[in-house]
Amino acid sequence: MFRISIICLSLVLSVASANTAYAQKPVYRQADKPVAERVADLLGRMTLDEKIAQLRCPLGWEMYTKNGKNSVEPSEKYVKMMSEAPIGSFWAVLRADPWTQKTLETGLHPRLAAKALNALQRYAVEKTRLGIPVLFAEECPHGHMAIGTTVFPTSLCAASTWNPELMHRMGEAIGLEARSQGANVGYGPVLDVARDPRWSRMEETFGEDPWLTSVLGTEVVRGMQGDAPDASHVYCTLKHLAAYGIPESGHNGGAVFIGERVLRSQYLLPFEKAVKAGAATVMTSYNSIDGVPCTANRHLLTDILRGEWGFRGFVYSDLLSIDGIAGMRVSDGLAGSAALALKAGLDVDLGGGAYGGYLKECLDKGMITMADIDRAVRNVLTLKFRMGLFENPYVDEKRAAEVCHSDDHVALARQVAEEGTVLLKNNGV
Repeated sequence: MFRISIICLSLVLSVASANTAYAQKPVYRQADKPVAERVADLLGRMTLDEKIAQLRCPLGWEMYTKNGKNSVEPSEKYVKMMSEAPIGSFWAVLRADPWTQKTLETGLHPRLAAKALNALQRYAVEKTRLGIPVLFAEECPHGHMAIGTTVFPTSLCAASTWNPELMHRMGEAIGLEARSQGANVGYGPVLDVARDPRWSRMEETFGEDPWLTSVLGTEVVRGMQGDAPDASHVYCTLKHLAAYGIPESGHNGGAVFIGERVLRSQYLLPFEKAVKAGAATVMTSYNSIDGVPCTANRHLLTDILRGEWGFRGFVYSDLLSIDGIAGMRVSDGLAGSAALALKAGLDVDLGGGAYGGYLKECLDKGMITMADIDRAVRNVLTLKFRMGLFENPYVDEKRAAEVCHSDDHVALARQVAEEGTVLLKNNGV
């Protein structure tokens, strides 16, 4: 009896000790707590510099160093940036093209890509003060834009399939390939309704019909994100809000002059449908609408997107589009542009220069409030918790080689190409 009592007491003490340790664990580290509580706890622990860094998304392809054929590690530039104030997101770490100057030799094949993003993520989780995981965003317009992935036909061809189920499968394949390498966000689909053939980005779109774009684009979103956003899928980024495909004189990023009825019924419709289907992030466009830059348009980004459509994710700028506000002469330099964008509801600065360089100054001058910064940071952190990144920040490096450019995905790309082919004249083919 005495021995049983000792054992029972030991068990009680062990359980009590475990409960005490759990209680001492920060709330944001407790997976069973509601996301809102975890976000609030983490936000309360962050410095101003750490908050602003969460709103930055710098260019990513200089963040790794390739040492030999199968070895990769965080670059000195990455370590320096993360040591100063841990960055919230990086864009296109795995991109390889003439712009990035990454080739088949200097870039990363899928398994090494997964190894690289795991290494970058490990530094963020294990070497920074609060251990906040990074969101890695990759271009996924018609396949993940990286080495060794499946290339699908452009959206203009895909639209000619008139096949929503096929678009769902295509989106799923694209999302799985990106996620298997460690990406968390896939930029796409492009939902711009394109009406001017002089515009240089026609092939990225599903064409000129808003209804077809809304049906097919929504299925791509559902495929990429899965039934519920989690660590096995990526978040989509809808591009580009809004009316980007009808620039004046066909010039990319040119001004748009349009009434609200036509804007809503034709150019916002695909975005509304995709947002209501659960799209997690949205990207603004370079253009202005009736003189108001889309990247600083509160009516668009707050009243309509969040107020009317119920959007609960976060909003990216397009690359350096916050800087571009100053060129439209509606703000007082880059500080004014940063303040306008944040107040309008723009959360993450793709490129990172405007927010990183000027939000502190804006706060000091009363151009923005801490509540504005906290709102944007809260939106970013919420998606990180929703994806389960604090519990599952890494990917299986072996799986990337199995998933990317698999026989099934190549066959699917061929099917999209075949169904999307249009014969202008049939000579018996």
